[in-house]
Amino acid sequence: TVEEATQSLIPLIGAKGMDWMYANCSVTAQRGALDWHQKFYDASLPVFKDLYESVKNGSETKRALDKNSQPDYRESLELELAEIRESEIWRAGETVRSLRPENNKK
Repeated sequence: TVEEATQSLIPLIGAKGMDWMYANCSVTAQRGALDWHQKFYDASLPVFKDLYESVKNGSETKRALDKNSQPDYRESLELELAEIRESEIWRAGETVRSLRPENNKK
């Protein structure tokens, strides 16, 4: 889950590296990583290629400058951000974060 990734896995990966993580996770997790990594790589590669190309050719910068230069930039941005913020997955994340022990001070 995202909660597990952000609260336990990513800090461990940052401290000890992915090689340590692979060597120290469950056999089920190791098997899953081995069996699924190529599908995730293949699925995400076109997205990253498009992203890098948009940076390389300047279209990412052009879009940011064009959008940020609009007189109604803040209002338009807020509408776009609200769409994400109000999505089911974002609301679920907010609920999960509220249940963390450090957020339940009595």
